[in-house]
Amino acid sequence: MMKAASIRHLALAAAALALPLHASAQTTAGGAEQVDEVRSEARVHVGPFYMTPRFLLKELGIDSNVFNAAGEQKSDFTFTVGPKLDLWVPIARRGLLQGTAATDLVWYSQHDSERSIDPQFAARAETYLRRITLFVGGDYRNTRERLNYEVDLRARHVETGAIAGVGLRLTPKFSIETAASLDDTRFDGDAQFDGVSLQKTLNQKTIGFSVAGKHRVTPLTTLVVKVERLQDEFEYSPSRDSKSIRVMPGVEFKPRALIKGSAYVGYRKFTPARPALLPEFSGLVAQLGLSYTLLGSTTLGVSYARDLTYSYEVEQPFFINNSVGASVRRALGRRFDVIVSADRHQYVYEDLLIPPPPGTGASGDIPREDITWNYTGSVGYHIGQARVGFGVSYWQRQSPTQAFRDYDNLRFGTTVMYGF
Repeated sequence: MMKAASIRHLALAAAALALPLHASAQTTAGGAEQVDEVRSEARVHVGPFYMTPRFLLKELGIDSNVFNAAGEQKSDFTFTVGPKLDLWVPIARRGLLQGTAATDLVWYSQHDSERSIDPQFAARAETYLRRITLFVGGDYRNTRERLNYEVDLRARHVETGAIAGVGLRLTPKFSIETAASLDDTRFDGDAQFDGVSLQKTLNQKTIGFSVAGKHRVTPLTTLVVKVERLQDEFEYSPSRDSKSIRVMPGVEFKPRALIKGSAYVGYRKFTPARPALLPEFSGLVAQLGLSYTLLGSTTLGVSYARDLTYSYEVEQPFFINNSVGASVRRALGRRFDVIVSADRHQYVYEDLLIPPPPGTGASGDIPREDITWNYTGSVGYHIGQARVGFGVSYWQRQSPTQAFRDYDNLRFGTTVMYGF
């Protein structure tokens, strides 16, 4: 059975059910085209409302290591249900209102501390003028889902975001988009992991400004160059405050293209507010997710991500995340398919520039490099708009400096993806 990261690999067959909501997924020059796509691809049409409801049974089975423990492991029967509704309201061909409402209902049979209800909402409004697109949006997520592969605790935290911007179409194929954004992450005050208050080290506000130039090479392919300025502020740990410049050239492919997805590879310069305390970083960053369907029956997918991520650790304030993955989906006749995937997540930690106090558990001269592997396999059966699958997932994490963080986890069970 799969966590959220693995579910994305199994969602290749269902990806066409969703239309993009996030600001970066929109094309300035295609406002009227966006409205037309909504009207043609939404599953339900009632008056001015266009809707695509979905139902996901993300997990139904056994979790062999509920707490990702290195020592004594506790298993449990669990399931996660995820209903979701995408809603659009076109305003002629001059505007579009979009919204998404979803929630994860997580249930464990014996460990009620791991049960949760995790709602999330997102909204966006766009106005299309002759050559100008105006947009504003926001999102809200209240969840106990694990933050990443570093923090094993399911800790309640709230993520909110807002964005506003304008796009200008200079030619039929070239446009410029600029935007301002604000993202905020807040943990509950009683959330502690490994003796560290997550509120103290991970409560974070990010103010961002971006400019993107987009050139549509073909109706299905767009070249993009993004320049972002990010300012990170920590309410309870101001020593972590920083500024970054990120330049990301890339290419985007529409879902109907032979190669689908997007690929960005660029450069980031990270400058801490207190350079005597935090190390600087400059180097390669990337965000890539591509898939290709061979002969209509085999879909090959690859992913790669590299960037700086803040850590909950006090003495090792951030790590460089290198994540690479590959997946294969093979159709077996009209009804059955098989999906296999493998992912490798490498976290390379950076130490504070001052010597750590005694007894903090800091690694000293030994560099810390945690690696997590995830292997997934699933056999699915398609009934109309639904895919019913049986899957097995195996996780393994290794840390050269903190053996107590090593663990393995086997999950197996059923998944159901249904779009009305």
